[in-house]
Amino acid sequence: MSLSKKIFITSSVLLAVVLIFWGIYSLSFSNKTDEATPKDPNTTAVDPKNTAPSNAQIQQISEEAILAPFIDTKNFTIKYYAKENGRIYQIDFDGKHKKTISDIDLPGLVDSRWSPDGTKVISKFLRGNAIQHSYYNFIAKKNNPLGDKLSNIVWQSDNKIFYTYYDTKTQQHTLNISNPDGSDWVKITSLPHGNISIAQIPRTGLVSFWNTPNAFFETDFKSTLVIGGENKPIFKEKFGADYLWNNGGTSALISHSDQKSGSQIQLATINGKGGEYKNLDIATFVSKCAWSKDNKTIYYALPDTMPANMILPNDYQDKKFNTKDSFWKFNTITGEKSKLIGADKMLIDIDATKLFLNADESMLFFVNRTDDKLYRIDL
Repeated sequence: MSLSKKIFITSSVLLAVVLIFWGIYSLSFSNKTDEATPKDPNTTAVDPKNTAPSNAQIQQISEEAILAPFIDTKNFTIKYYAKENGRIYQIDFDGKHKKTISDIDLPGLVDSRWSPDGTKVISKFLRGNAIQHSYYNFIAKKNNPLGDKLSNIVWQSDNKIFYTYYDTKTQQHTLNISNPDGSDWVKITSLPHGNISIAQIPRTGLVSFWNTPNAFFETDFKSTLVIGGENKPIFKEKFGADYLWNNGGTSALISHSDQKSGSQIQLATINGKGGEYKNLDIATFVSKCAWSKDNKTIYYALPDTMPANMILPNDYQDKKFNTKDSFWKFNTITGEKSKLIGADKMLIDIDATKLFLNADESMLFFVNRTDDKLYRIDL
């Protein structure tokens, strides 16, 4: 073999060895570089219009500020009034397929209450310095003004309403039941004043009522037969109390101030007769709660902190501050508690109210008091 041929072969072998080692070195260096430079978990692209937290448990459903959301569990839709102009819209549970129910502006609209079947509504308007109510039937397309003597109106059924009435001649307040247009009214009982809340006790022939929550006064929680009769006390001796019956009428949530003009709020339960008071050690309002169909589980929004020196629930009701909430699930029988989503997971501050569930309780809806928009949490 010639000398030049030997040199060529030797050089080729050496070059191949060098290339192999260079490849091994490059691959090893690349891997070490990747390991030495951890990926930033915060570099994921985020749509600035999307207000849902990174774990996607919560979604903004409405584009605009709303009033009076109503869930149609059969058709998987939600109706609501636009707060800006009073127009009525319908959307699905994802906030899509928006449909206009009414494009008529309703100036002065304060709130509305839907009948249980969603075919009728009673709306509350501010006209000058007076509050007036109006009834509308979507099927008959008929409107009936109810005037300014009726107040605190709630639905008893699809075809009946409870309300308080002030008689200017006798200067007496009464609790009444009537058709939604105000006809065929019947007095249920006399009242000491008109500042009350009303709720039928589910699965009974009783209606409950109590004075509007005020931390300076004890709340007198009573019931009476819908057909009228003697008023029976259910519970009292708590200041600023508010109530929420479960779906079976067997238990009620009560939120109340820790003392007269107190600065702390407490959540508790009582049975249907007002006994078995149990403090749940949860500092929230019943307006931030929703009962499960099992009549023992509650879903609630929990304020992380509240401003010092506030009178509760007065200052919260008067919107002197907003809370920053986390969301929880609680078994009122066993005391088992689980966090659904923490305030630290939110991209915006949530002050939840008007909580309600869909039919299979896989979704929790609420209105955020900071922007009055509708949101959803997947459970």
